[in-house]
Amino acid sequence: MEHRFLFPKCLDQCSQGLVNNVVFTSHTVEQRHPLLVQLQTLIRATNPTAAFILAENGIVTRNEDIELILSENSFSNPQMLHSRYLMFPGWYEGKFDSGSVFPLMVQICVWFDRPLERTRFVTKCKAIQSSIKPSPFSGNIYHILGKVKFSDSEKTMEVCHNTLTNSLSIMPVLEGPTPPPNSRSTPQDSGQPECYLVFIGCSLKEDSLKDWLRQSAKQRPQRKALKTRGMLTQQEIKTIHVKRHLDPLPAGYFYNGTQFVNFFGDKTDFHPLMDQFMNDYVEEANREIERYNRELEQQEYRDLFEQKP
Repeated sequence: MEHRFLFPKCLDQCSQGLVNNVVFTSHTVEQRHPLLVQLQTLIRATNPTAAFILAENGIVTRNEDIELILSENSFSNPQMLHSRYLMFPGWYEGKFDSGSVFPLMVQICVWFDRPLERTRFVTKCKAIQSSIKPSPFSGNIYHILGKVKFSDSEKTMEVCHNTLTNSLSIMPVLEGPTPPPNSRSTPQDSGQPECYLVFIGCSLKEDSLKDWLRQSAKQRPQRKALKTRGMLTQQEIKTIHVKRHLDPLPAGYFYNGTQFVNFFGDKTDFHPLMDQFMNDYVEEANREIERYNRELEQQEYRDLFEQKP
């Protein structure tokens, strides 16, 4: 059954010794429906002796099927007892262990106080579908739900994202009457974060989810690197030329309106002092970058999961 999974423990619950009848309530009208045939094949491999009963929409029409369902002794016949004792030793003592579920689905709730950036959050959610990995599905996020705030609104939003359908719903939380305080209950902790998201998926890790969510919040601006002569673009060089091509010329040069000509008749498209002009430009740009970096360091930045003071 490509791209399909049985409900966890379905085949375990259909094992020999435990089940003698299996009733199919859909896809029974069509002759040998592919899904019905596949499911019957799987169950037959698990339980070769089980009787299959076709009952569309739960309606049993054959007398012999009703007799199979209502039989009082078929579950306790020697063959069933023999299968139970051999396949599930200790079942009569409550030691029934059918193993772990695969794939292992987990649910992790992440709390935070600070608003998210709506555009970044939507983009991140929409990108999850393309990152879904095949078996063993580790790290796959299949569903996100919760209540958050966005920087463009004061309202609390209820969000719900389904990865397989790639559908995202963002709706304002409906405001209702606040219930009266209950003297018996423990007062709520005022330090409890306002926003939360519940992630449902396979083998998820909280730290990875927090890193994913941080990318949906306002990003801390990065420091700018200082410029060098080699980093100047052709457009910047052209701008320097346009701005300073009429600066005073050194002795032995003149400008003919198009090019710069020296005493020997050599011509060049750039001012003879262009190297100095470029150095001046880099120095001025670096002063602006250093000022920007100083201001950046003075700005207060709080992590998405840092609680409000």
